[in-house]
Amino acid sequence: MSFVFVENHPFEWPVKVQVPVGGSYETVEITGLFEIMDDAAFLSPGEGITSVSAGIDLEIDRLMEVFKGWKEGDVLTPEKQNLPPTPANIRKFLSQRPARLAVTEAYSEAITPGTGYRAKN
Repeated sequence: MSFVFVENHPFEWPVKVQVPVGGSYETVEITGLFEIMDDAAFLSPGEGITSVSAGIDLEIDRLMEVFKGWKEGDVLTPEKQNLPPTPANIRKFLSQRPARLAVTEAYSEAITPGTGYRAKN
């Protein structure tokens, strides 16, 4: 079998978002839509980061390069309406720390074989 090189290789991967509820956590799994990004660009240190908010903005910008959204129906509004994965909605989603941590973990797990829960199976 030959390896087929596809630039920005698109893939789906489970994203487990843990949200605090009543002194514990509720885990909600969505299907994340990702693309692989060049490591040098993804892992490069940010230039001119002078505040925590600037660091968070950089993190969100980088995640938006690899996280392209979710499957329809996986993320809903408080009114239980589908929230489409538009760039603005993805940015709002990633602005919440539990979602940002879950997306970061999912991407890292997906591009690093032999790590995470899948390695144990």
